[in-house]
Amino acid sequence: MSAARCTAASVISVLEKQMSVRIQTPDGDDRAYSVVRLDNGLECLLVSDPTTDKAAAAMDVHVGHLCDPEVAPGLAHFCEHLLFMGNERYPSENEYSKYLAAHGGSSNAFTAADHTNYYFDVKAEYLEGALDRFSQFFVSPLFDPSCTDREMKAVDSEHKKNLQSDSWRIYQLQKDLMDPTHPFCKFGTGNLETLKEMPESLGIDVRQILLDFYDKFYSANIMRMVVLGKEPIDQLKQWVIEKASGIKNKKIEVPSFPGHPLSKNVVQKLLKIKPVKDMRSLQIVFPLPDLREQYLCKPSGYISHLIGHESEGSVLALLKQKGWALELSAGSSSGAIGFDFFKINVNLTAEGTNHWEEIVVYIFQYIQMIKDYGVQNWVYDECKSIADIKFRFMEKRNPSSFVSRVAGDMHDFAEEHILSGPVVMFQINKSQIEGVLNALTVDNFRINLVSPDFESLTWSKAKWYGTEYLEVDVPEGLRLILSSLVPNPSLHLPMKNEFIPANFVVSKSESPVWRHPMIISDNDVIRLWFKKDDTFWVPKAKVMFMLKSPISYSTPATCVMTRLYTDCLMDALSEYSYYAHVAGLDYYISNSTEGIELSIEGYNDKLPKLLERILLTARSLKIKENRFEAIKEELIRTYRNWSKEQPYSQASFFSSYVTQERLWTSEDKLAVLEDISASDVLHFFPKLLARLHIEGLIFGNFKEDEAVDLGKTVLRSLDCRPLPELAHHQVVRTLILPIGKRIIYSRELPDERQVNSGFELLVQVGDVAEARIRTNSLIFAHIAKEPCFNVLRTQEQLGYIVGCGVRKQTGMISFRIIIQSERSPQFLETRAEQFLRSMRDVLTTMTAEEYQKNIVAVAFNLREKDKNMSQELRRHWSHISSRYYAFEQDEDDAQMVLDTNLKDLVDFFDKYISPDSPIRRSLSIHMISTASSATNSATEALTAEMIIDERQLALLKQGMPLGPSPVPVMPLAKYRVGSVSKM
Repeated sequence: MSAARCTAASVISVLEKQMSVRIQTPDGDDRAYSVVRLDNGLECLLVSDPTTDKAAAAMDVHVGHLCDPEVAPGLAHFCEHLLFMGNERYPSENEYSKYLAAHGGSSNAFTAADHTNYYFDVKAEYLEGALDRFSQFFVSPLFDPSCTDREMKAVDSEHKKNLQSDSWRIYQLQKDLMDPTHPFCKFGTGNLETLKEMPESLGIDVRQILLDFYDKFYSANIMRMVVLGKEPIDQLKQWVIEKASGIKNKKIEVPSFPGHPLSKNVVQKLLKIKPVKDMRSLQIVFPLPDLREQYLCKPSGYISHLIGHESEGSVLALLKQKGWALELSAGSSSGAIGFDFFKINVNLTAEGTNHWEEIVVYIFQYIQMIKDYGVQNWVYDECKSIADIKFRFMEKRNPSSFVSRVAGDMHDFAEEHILSGPVVMFQINKSQIEGVLNALTVDNFRINLVSPDFESLTWSKAKWYGTEYLEVDVPEGLRLILSSLVPNPSLHLPMKNEFIPANFVVSKSESPVWRHPMIISDNDVIRLWFKKDDTFWVPKAKVMFMLKSPISYSTPATCVMTRLYTDCLMDALSEYSYYAHVAGLDYYISNSTEGIELSIEGYNDKLPKLLERILLTARSLKIKENRFEAIKEELIRTYRNWSKEQPYSQASFFSSYVTQERLWTSEDKLAVLEDISASDVLHFFPKLLARLHIEGLIFGNFKEDEAVDLGKTVLRSLDCRPLPELAHHQVVRTLILPIGKRIIYSRELPDERQVNSGFELLVQVGDVAEARIRTNSLIFAHIAKEPCFNVLRTQEQLGYIVGCGVRKQTGMISFRIIIQSERSPQFLETRAEQFLRSMRDVLTTMTAEEYQKNIVAVAFNLREKDKNMSQELRRHWSHISSRYYAFEQDEDDAQMVLDTNLKDLVDFFDKYISPDSPIRRSLSIHMISTASSATNSATEALTAEMIIDERQLALLKQGMPLGPSPVPVMPLAKYRVGSVSKM
C-alpha cells in the first residue's frame, strides 16, 4: 500500500508539468476530458460524465497477431483469452465476469492485426472495483496451466465457428497469397493445431512462449487507456494512478511492419474463389502507404466518396443499368502500422460475373476521369462540410463502445483530435489526394473474383479454411485495354448535394415535457404518435411508420411479393436517396409479419423532402425488367444462403417457427419466388397499399404541428382506404406448448461441411403481460447468465457460443439456453438440463446480500438511461409495435423487481423452469451437423419426450392453443392530446 502511494506521488508530479491541451468535442458534449501520462508511459484519457449511469474502461495494447511467433500462429489471440482467467490479486477465473454481472456490467475483447482491445462497462457506482480487477490483467495475470489447456479449446471452437464463413475464408485466403515474407500473411485466429500440436511437435512449451510473448509486448508505453465515470477528473485520475501504475514499462518500440504485403511480385494477379454461400463479388485491391499521418486531409475519403457514389453518372449507376451489379463500395482499409490498402468492392449479379472484365474497365475509366478533372475544391468542401456537421452533432455512444473505439484511436491521432480525428476533414491537401490517386494505377492491383459457378475440381485448397481457389495472372487482353483507356461518356462526377442541412436550430419551446410519446392524430387510417426530443438537443429526428396490411404476410407468395416490392422501391430511389445518405439522412423499408415498415433518421431539415419522395415513388413505382431480374436473383440468393447461416441462428429461427402461429421459412419462399414476375408485383402492390392502417411515431427536433404535417404527407401521398377495425389489432400470436412434455424438433443442417450443431432449449413461462411472471423471468435470467457461461463454456468447453436469457413473444415470455458446439444436440440438451438443475442449488444457497445485488442490477438494467436518440426511439417504438403501449413498463418492473424475495424466486423456478417440474412447457431445437463426428451419447436419458419432424409438427401446431393477443395496458384515450383529429 505504501509503495502505491509513493508511485502516485511521483506520477502526480509528472502530471502537473504537462501542458493542458483542449480536446475538440461535439457541440452538445457536456463531459470533461483530460489526458494523463503515468510515469510508466501509459497514456489514459479520463472522461468525467456526472450524468452517466454506466461507467466503462478500455485498454488498447499496440500489438496484434502480426507479432505471433512463427511456431504458434494465433498466440496474441490466445493471450487475449487468457487474460480474463484470473490474476494474482483475483485468482478465481471468473471473478471479473462475476463482479461485472452482479453490477449490471459486461465485457469483451478482440485481437486485430496490430492491436488488442479489452473493454468493459458497469453500473457507475462500481467503477473502482471493476477497474481494479481489469487493471490486474496487465499487472499480474496467472496464465494458469489448467485454464491454458481449456482456453485453447475455446480458441479452437471460435475458429471452427468461422470455418464456413465466407468473410473469414476470403480474408485469410487473401492474406495467405500476399508476400510470404511479410507478417500480414499470418493466420491470426489460431486453433488446436497451431497452439498445441505444432509447438508440441517441435518440443516447445506453449505456456512458456505465451509468457514470453506477454513479457515482451505487454508494455505500458504502448498501451492506451480510456476511463469513463461519473466522478470528477481528479478522482478518476487517482484511481488510474493507483491501479495502473503497476503495469510494467519495458520501453519497447511499437511493433512496425516495413514493406508492403501487396508487393510487386504479387500484384497483377487474378484470384478466383469459390464461396460457401451463393454470392458473387468483384474486388480490386491496391497497395497504399500508411495514411494515418495524413488524417488532417483524409485523402482516401475524398476518393472513396467519388468512386463509391451511387447517383446518376456513377460506376454503380452504370452497372445497375446493365443489370450487372447491386452494390459498390470503396475506401481505404487499414492493414497495420506501415501499410494500407484501397479496396473497391462490387456485389455482382450472375450476368455481371460474365462481364467482370468490362466492370474493371469502367472502374478504371472512372478513376482516370477523377485524375483528369484534378482535385475539385467543391467536392472536398462538400465532404468537409458533411464531416464537420456529423462531428458537431455527434451523440453519445454506449460507454463500452465509446471507450473501446477511443482507446484504439489514441494511438493514431494528436491529443486534441482524439475524438474529432476519425471524423473531421480538417484541411485540403491536394498533393496527398493526388498521391493516393497516383497509387490507383492499372499495373498495381489485384483482383478477387468470387462466384459459386466456378468449376473448381482441379483448384487448390487453402490451409486454414479449405477455401477453393485458383490464382492466375490478370488476362493479357484486359491489361492491354487498361493500358489505353478512353473516356466513358456515361460517367461523370456527382451533382452538388442539395440534402446537406442548413438549418440547425434546435427547438426548445415551452411545449410540455412528455415521458413517452402521445397520440396527436387518430382516425380510421392513421394513428400518429409524437414526442419532442427533450434530452439530446440535436437537430435530428427519427420517423417510423408501420403500414399494416393483412395481405402482406397471408401466404408465402404475398410475403415474397411484398419483399420484392420493397426491394424494388429502394432500388428505384437509390440514385436520388444516395445524396441524402451522404448528407446524414438515411431511410430503410422492410417487410414484416404485419406489413411494411418505413424508417427515416437524420437531420430534420430535409427529412420531410425525403419522406414525400419515398411515398410518392411508393405509390407510383415503375419496375424495369432488368432491375427486377437482378433484385429477384439477389433475393433467391438470400433465401438459399439462409441454410448456411450459423447453426445457433437457425436453431433460434426454428424455435420461433414452432411456437409462432405463422412464420414462413426460406424454403416456403423459394418455392414460390421462381414463378413471380415483375408484372405480378406491379399488379400486387396497388392492392397492398389500397387498404391500410398506419401507425407512426415522430420523434426528435420537430414541433407538434410539424409532426402533424408529416402525417398529412403520408395520408396524401398514399391515398389509401381504411382497414376494417378488427384488422387494426390482428397480430401473429404465440402457440402454447403442451404441459409436462419435452418436445424436440430436430433437423439436419443442409451445409454438409458445417462441423457445429445448434441447440436451443426454450422454456415457456407465461403471459408477457403479467408483471410478476415477467419480473421473475428477468431476475432468474440475470442470475443464470454468468454461471451458464462459466459452467457450459469455460468449464465444460461445450462451444464458443453459449448463452441464456429471456425471449419475449406476443403473449409469452420464455427462458432459453443457446449453444453451438461440435458435440451432438442430444448431449448439449443433457448438459443444459443438468445446468438448470444446478441452478436450484445456486438459488437456495444464495445469501440475502447476494440476492440484493442481483435484483439491484436487474432494476438498474431496466432503468438504464438512453444514451442517444436511437436508443430512445427503439424503446418507444418497441412498445408501440408490440401493441401493448406499455411505455412505463421498465420503471414499473424495476420497482417490482426490488420488491421481490428469494423464496418467491425459488418457487417460480420450481414451478416454471426446473426440469423436474410436472407443468413445465419446454421445446428443444436440434440442428444436427452431418459433418461432425460427435455421437448422440448422453449422460442421461431424455424422458417424457416428443421427437417430431416436419409432418408431425404441423399436426402438433394445429392442436396447440394460442396465447393471448396484446391488449393496451391502459385505454388509448389516455394517451391522446386534446381532441386529436387533426387530419
